[in-house]
Amino acid sequence: MSVLAALASLFQAERIKWRRSWTFVVAVLVPLFQVFFLFMIFWFSEILVDRMGAGFPAWYKINYAAWNIIFMPVTATLVAVLSWDQEEEAGAWKHLFLQPVPRATHYLAKLLSHISLLFISQVLFASLLWIGGLILRKNLHYLEMGPALPGMLLRFALASLLASLPLIGLHTWMSTRMRGVGIGLGIALAGSWLSVQWAEKFLLVGLMPWGVSSQVVKAVQKGFGASWRLYLGGLVCALILMAVGTLDFSRREEQR
Repeated sequence: MSVLAALASLFQAERIKWRRSWTFVVAVLVPLFQVFFLFMIFWFSEILVDRMGAGFPAWYKINYAAWNIIFMPVTATLVAVLSWDQEEEAGAWKHLFLQPVPRATHYLAKLLSHISLLFISQVLFASLLWIGGLILRKNLHYLEMGPALPGMLLRFALASLLASLPLIGLHTWMSTRMRGVGIGLGIALAGSWLSVQWAEKFLLVGLMPWGVSSQVVKAVQKGFGASWRLYLGGLVCALILMAVGTLDFSRREEQR
């Protein structure tokens, strides 16, 4: 069996596992919860909304700021931790390394599964923002929502999709070495907060796993855009973390 065929087979097995674990549920519920929560704020708090700004730009910016600094890191953490814990509960580690497939292929299949789940989560998130904004425009005329601005939504969505890749690389690797949701969530939220604080002070912040996310948040706060070098740095960071995780997993002799 070729490497690609083995990877495709293992990825199909990972997709079947989505039905038997909380990973897929988390990927769907987190964006639903965030959009619903902020939708309620827009619906019931006219004074607070006036402070945030008006129209679709404010709706998109506030949601993507919260998504990148809190909810996306939380989603990446929970998906990775719950996915690896599923292997523990099923006792899969007893025979995983004995299969006639390179260990790296097992890890890459898990990594591809996590990327797919975050992609689904982000597509759902952007779709909910679009629908929620249209509902607000139809029912709350004082918000002056204006045009839906699909170009702005697409830019935020693509930047957040890229921002999620280093986070997936980090937590997919970390979850093979550290047990427990609390540690992963602590690292995710602390790293996110620090990267936002350092976004304008350190040029190398783009090489942090939360670098691109911090720039999305800063773009909301101060309106400056990120250069292509920052996005390239985020992609490089993601590839490094994925490669390190793959090598670490491949060289392990002990069972988890």
